[in-house]
Amino acid sequence: DEDRRPFRALLDVGCKTTSTGCRIFGALKGAADGGLDIPHSEKRFPGYDRDAKEYDADMHRERIFGGHVGEYMEYLEEEDNTKFQEQFATYIEKDVEMDGLEELY
Repeated sequence: DEDRRPFRALLDVGCKTTSTGCRIFGALKGAADGGLDIPHSEKRFPGYDRDAKEYDADMHRERIFGGHVGEYMEYLEEEDNTKFQEQFATYIEKDVEMDGLEELY
């Protein structure tokens, strides 16, 4: 019996709004990558380009590992250092660098 089928599950979001990039789709992606058979479309994941009708898995991966947060940290440090110090005080205290966010995950 080498040909085992994964556990099939259906995503029930209830009354939650399901906009593109919503956290529920991050949970769906993790469960699907973990081996669950969940019927879904990649159109709702970050990294899907509506115009080109293509899914960029690298962009999605970067978002999962906090690449967008690192970019915002960099922007805020240059534009408003006071707000940067306030917003990311815990990261600064723990010596978390902008390009080291992936290591947190």
